[in-house]
Amino acid sequence: MIKIQTAFTTELDDPAAAAAEIMSQIDSGALLKNNVGIITFYQDLHETGVLEAVAEALPFDTAGCSVISGGTEKEFGFEQLSVAVLSSDDVKFSTAVSDEITPENAEDASRACYRDALGRLGGDPSLVLVFGPITREISGYRYTLALDAESGGVPIFGTLSNTGVVYEDARVSYNGKAQRCVITLVLMSGDVKPRFFTKAISDSNVTRKGAFVTESDGYILKKINGLSVRDYLLSIGVSTGEDGAIASLPILIDYKDGTKPTAYSMYGNTERGMLVGGLVPVGAEIAFADVDYASVIGTAEEALEMIREELSKDSASGVFIIPCFSRFLTLGHQAEDEMKKTAELLGQSVPYLFLYSGGEICPVPNAEGRLVNRFHNMTYTAMALS
Repeated sequence: MIKIQTAFTTELDDPAAAAAEIMSQIDSGALLKNNVGIITFYQDLHETGVLEAVAEALPFDTAGCSVISGGTEKEFGFEQLSVAVLSSDDVKFSTAVSDEITPENAEDASRACYRDALGRLGGDPSLVLVFGPITREISGYRYTLALDAESGGVPIFGTLSNTGVVYEDARVSYNGKAQRCVITLVLMSGDVKPRFFTKAISDSNVTRKGAFVTESDGYILKKINGLSVRDYLLSIGVSTGEDGAIASLPILIDYKDGTKPTAYSMYGNTERGMLVGGLVPVGAEIAFADVDYASVIGTAEEALEMIREELSKDSASGVFIIPCFSRFLTLGHQAEDEMKKTAELLGQSVPYLFLYSGGEICPVPNAEGRLVNRFHNMTYTAMALS
């Protein structure tokens, strides 16, 4: 069994005061034998010393990342730091941080980090939490596939760091030290019972189906229905820049493997083809969609109703909620509304950590019910832990 406590602060400038506020919300007498902390933070807090002070005040390992906004069941906001403490007598935790991640070593560094954490776990892993870097050069699906292969398909849940559209400001943290391009992992062994939820784009927002990937290379899409991506987009009335680039186009990829379609952004162009947020194998079907304020709030409500229904059957120690920051951007001047909707529907019923993601990692079931680790964009993902 895992118990979860959360804490929240908006103290930005005084490290001692921030640490004191966080620790005042953690009942140290309720901590069990094994503990680990998850910290999410506003981008500047690693420079003011607040992140380091909070991590040092917690007498166990911590991992996490920068977020554009986030919070807990207590409070939410933009310039904030939030903590979730996982505590257990029978579940063990192990953490690790990778070497610097580059386009050339992304898979090798991810696998080495996993082996490092596994070596200290003392048992078979039941769940992996991952916090990775967001970069234009490396899609998060590469970390996902590497960790999936190294772990033998252990469920993986997590996020890429973010601060909004300026990727270079994003940081991943390990024991209070924030770095630009590393992965931190939390492995758990024992009787861990995660339940996963995803909701991205409703059927009513799908505008066109019947497009199939006919040439690709990883997350570089080269041809659709035998046409170059630019020619195909022009044929369906989607305009591109002079270099064939587009700002961001919501799509759903049906991998034809029994899992429901996965949402991604088609977001840029290279000499080799169009960049997509995740893996686009030949034979996959692409559906195009429109995403607006109503669809973001509507899918959040649907996901939260799924969570509430599940919790009514079997209560949870806590919930981790990770929506994509592209949803945040879609909300525009009403950017807090998805967090408000989450607070409205979950209230104080369960401890939760809410953080906006630079890319979501969450398992989805296939037709037989087996979980498949998947990287997502534009998706409201959640995990309930018991």
